[in-house]
Amino acid sequence: MHSSIENSTTIDEKIDDETFFEISALILTLNRKSFENISSLKSFHQLCLEFTPQIIENLDALYHLQYTIIKHFLEHRTKGNIKHLHNAFAYLQEESLVDKLSLEKLISLFDPSVFNENDEIEVSTKRIDKDFKAEKQALLVDIFELKKVVNSSSELEKIADYLNGQVFSIGITGVMNAGKSTMLNALMGKEVLGTSVVPETANLTIVKYSRTPLAKVIYWNKSQWQHIKNSAKSIASIAKFVEQTQNHFKDDLDSYILDSSREDEIEIDKLSDYTSAGASDKKCNLVKHVELYTPLDYLRDSIEIVDTPGLDDIVVQREEITKEYISKCDVLLHLMNVSQSATQKDIEFIIDAVLFQNITKVLIVITRIDMVSSKDVQEVIAYTRESIERKLHEQNSGSKLDFVLKTLHFIALSGKMALLHKTGRAKEAEDAGFTLKQSGIVEVEEYLQETLFGKTNARSSLIIRSAKSRLQRVIHAQIEELRFENSLLFKTEDEINSELALLKVEKSKQEEASKRLKDQIAGYEAEASNYLQTLQNNLQNDLRELQNIIKQRLMDETLYCLEKEKKAPLISSISRIIQTALKHGLVDIIREYRYKFIKKTSKIFEVITLQYDEIEEINQTPFDDAFKKGFLTANSETLIRRVSKVLVSASLSKLTNIDDEIATIIKDEFIYLQEQVKQKALNLSQTLLEEFFSSLREPLDTLNNRVTKNEELLQNHIAFINEDESTRNDKSKQLHERIKNIELIAKRSAL
Repeated sequence: MHSSIENSTTIDEKIDDETFFEISALILTLNRKSFENISSLKSFHQLCLEFTPQIIENLDALYHLQYTIIKHFLEHRTKGNIKHLHNAFAYLQEESLVDKLSLEKLISLFDPSVFNENDEIEVSTKRIDKDFKAEKQALLVDIFELKKVVNSSSELEKIADYLNGQVFSIGITGVMNAGKSTMLNALMGKEVLGTSVVPETANLTIVKYSRTPLAKVIYWNKSQWQHIKNSAKSIASIAKFVEQTQNHFKDDLDSYILDSSREDEIEIDKLSDYTSAGASDKKCNLVKHVELYTPLDYLRDSIEIVDTPGLDDIVVQREEITKEYISKCDVLLHLMNVSQSATQKDIEFIIDAVLFQNITKVLIVITRIDMVSSKDVQEVIAYTRESIERKLHEQNSGSKLDFVLKTLHFIALSGKMALLHKTGRAKEAEDAGFTLKQSGIVEVEEYLQETLFGKTNARSSLIIRSAKSRLQRVIHAQIEELRFENSLLFKTEDEINSELALLKVEKSKQEEASKRLKDQIAGYEAEASNYLQTLQNNLQNDLRELQNIIKQRLMDETLYCLEKEKKAPLISSISRIIQTALKHGLVDIIREYRYKFIKKTSKIFEVITLQYDEIEEINQTPFDDAFKKGFLTANSETLIRRVSKVLVSASLSKLTNIDDEIATIIKDEFIYLQEQVKQKALNLSQTLLEEFFSSLREPLDTLNNRVTKNEELLQNHIAFINEDESTRNDKSKQLHERIKNIELIAKRSAL
């Protein structure tokens, strides 16, 4: 359900009560799939017209209406209303229109305290286990309810913003002609990518939700463009690409390639001019990636899609950009054309994604199955598994086979047939022998739904736990504040003045203790910031040592081949040595960096918490996870080619000179890699430190705010002393009612 309260529609209650509750229950049971089935029925729209003047023609309108219904019942909550609604839910279950689990989820949205022990329907205040979207929506409803009874809603707004700001990324990869754009169009239910908007896509495209359609193009910066030009010295295809680009743009090149990446906001219908490899103005040569914003229903659920260029793109730096983004994706969909089987590039990319990019969910989609038999599809899947196993053994990583295969899931898909179904041409697909389910798109959707939002997703579970923990702290503070306010109602002016004097003393002590701790935290913050420079220096030294390790392994292999086999090493051997040493070396370097960073922050935390009980335990798992992604994105193709050119003509008499030449090549090729790795480590460390010290200060701010708030209550309450007893009793009842409502929400949203 949609969380935007201010955009909700209105409810027309000019119908009898029984019908009102039945229609409300029916609409609340609808989800994406059931809405697709029922939205084509005229009777459904006629029913909705009796209920609300707004046309419910898409999921957006449905979500608005569902949220409005929830808001309406919470604002007009009575025992009779809630019971009528629950009875309507029960009736839908009896008619098999909603299952028991969905019934319990729906009931849990509303205040169960209105039922007595003898009522027919019994509901627990403890929520049943839900997936992420249901948990998120329930928490947003709780926040909406709490805003009506708390004294301040600023912290609640922050929690709601945190929940609504979470984005789940789906990465789409594959070689050219794998069918990426067709599948994505089918997934989104509209031809957004491909021939209609972005033909012959040559750039990475990030598709995000926005009510207002727009597009942004982001160009290479000077450092990245220089990296491409350096690669052109060794790779002929890139040399041709650079030459073509420079000849086409001439002096205008400097207006696009800036120190920091230039961004242009453009109209969506002009996007193909910037991203199409076939466009005459060749702007796609200068574009690093594209951001496409579109109001598609599929993207409303905090989803963004990263559509990558083909892995066999001639510009190897685009593969680096691809790895950069997919390493941070929650799930990877790798597409393979069934008629092309698994290429070496496919297999290497899949293994790299699992072993070195730390992607724990990979869906391999075998595309274009409408062109072959089901037997052929199964043979391709079997061949892919065998190829992965063979490649792992070649890399001496056979022990990781089970781990890799458990990470992979296979689905067969006809993107073409799925797209026909999703764009109103179902008959064409059915005439070709494919129902929507047989196209494979339903299975893809279900896999993504469970992987991203299911109860087993570690990230979504962490988000919900964090939001609940923050919400519980706000609830606890609000209850304490309301109880304190209630305790003042029947006190005399002398008693209040006495408490005010004591509170001022407490406030003074609290401010003094807070200042000491904040000064201490500021000192540790400066110390940690300085320590980052030490880590950067260590990182630089470790990267230099890695250069020596790669050079030594190459020279050892060359000496062995010349002495034992009487020939220079093969290019395949050179490639294996460089890639293995580079990947494993970077893993070890970042692991050591991560260990030292976490050790430093843990020591600071330990010292501070020994002195101050108010500071709660900080979960440093995100610190650990943060360093596991995005560091192994460098493409080593240029290094391999330059080294191979020297070593394939090596002889024993030239080894000394070759040793120096190889060292120079590696040092030269490491300049860009070192710059990228160090900058990523620094940016990440600074972000994590900012979050770490903010979490240390938060409890102090909460304590100070509580003391200040209590002081305000005492001062304001002096004016209430002269009120009669009846007014005081009414005020006390109101406070008790607010506390009761908050406590019920606390039980619902408990960890």
